[in-house]
Amino acid sequence: MTEKLYEKQSYRKECQTLVTKCVREGNKVYIKLKETIFFPEEGGQYSDTGTLCFGGRTVHVLRGDLLGSPTEGETDIRYLADGEIEAGTEVLCKLDWDIRFDRMQNHSGEHILSGLLHSNYGYNNTGFHLSDTEPVTVDTDGVLSAEEVEALEREANSVIYANLPITVSYPSAGELKALDYRSKIEIRSALRMITIGDESQTVDVCACCAPHVSSTGSVGILKILSAEKFRGGTRLSILCGRRAYAYINQSLKYLDAASRVFSTRPELLSSIAKKSKEDNLRLKEEAGKLAEELLLKEIRSEAGSNLICTEIALAPDIMKNLYNVLTGLREGFVGIFSGNDRDGYRYYAGGRDLDARSLSQRMQEELGAKGGGSPEMVQGKTSAGRKQLEAFFSRINKGS
Repeated sequence: MTEKLYEKQSYRKECQTLVTKCVREGNKVYIKLKETIFFPEEGGQYSDTGTLCFGGRTVHVLRGDLLGSPTEGETDIRYLADGEIEAGTEVLCKLDWDIRFDRMQNHSGEHILSGLLHSNYGYNNTGFHLSDTEPVTVDTDGVLSAEEVEALEREANSVIYANLPITVSYPSAGELKALDYRSKIEIRSALRMITIGDESQTVDVCACCAPHVSSTGSVGILKILSAEKFRGGTRLSILCGRRAYAYINQSLKYLDAASRVFSTRPELLSSIAKKSKEDNLRLKEEAGKLAEELLLKEIRSEAGSNLICTEIALAPDIMKNLYNVLTGLREGFVGIFSGNDRDGYRYYAGGRDLDARSLSQRMQEELGAKGGGSPEMVQGKTSAGRKQLEAFFSRINKGS
């Protein structure tokens, strides 16, 4: 059985040990070690990676697999490696420390958050995912208000500033009965307990298999990025430590860039953006009305065509109005198309006293159009170009 050094020595980055077994299964090589600093994939946390150095050679540890089930008893570990090492070989294990430390910061931060959720609101952590590329997610069985989320983040960071101890213990069966802790599942092997705080302030006590930082101060910072309703509760997305710092630093750069564009202070951006949005909507409405007037003149002219094709972005209500006028003035099939050859066109099409569904079928077959509607009118989108549209409507109205 491999001795799991990472359980009690989470800051250990190297160790000298022996390879006890090496087997090849197809094109994969698996190695077992006498002692290990490499945490396997378990409990929502990814496996550690690193290297095994010996005799001038280096073999990479790609993943650790847990053998057996904690609920059934003792577990062992094997590692997927990119090379074979003969059993009995002494190797120097080197951990990919930066990745491990980021995970420890975020996992310990999740424990702080979950402990406060439980003690302050009586909510339970019902799901946890620790990603290296996306924010950490924590799912709770209760709904949190915006004010509660803000207070939760503030208190979590107060716990971090207090630099409380984070300790590992293996309580006896008798001690467990009297212990108030989270994650009460039946485990036959020795239960590993992570305690955040001390007798004066206990923030969380939870059964956990993963490595953690040694004190809350090492978490650095905890930032809640979002809080969304999820399966009757709340899903919190968080980042801690170095990853939180990188996120905040990048966000400030974006904020500074936006401030420079609008030549204003960051705190005024929200009001300026709101006004800009309102102005933009007003200008779009005015442009739409002008475009409608121009297109109505074109439709009502004697030389008008059955096809109106414009690069002006028309609102749906304007397109429908133009279509209704067009069908009243033209024989055969007609169409209003808004867009361009690069991005495609939105359309309203059909004909007076004609079944627009037959037109839709041919447009799907010949123009790759997508959409549908009623006998009176069909609508949708097509990637066909203007010349294709003109040729199509000329052809279909000639009966070909």
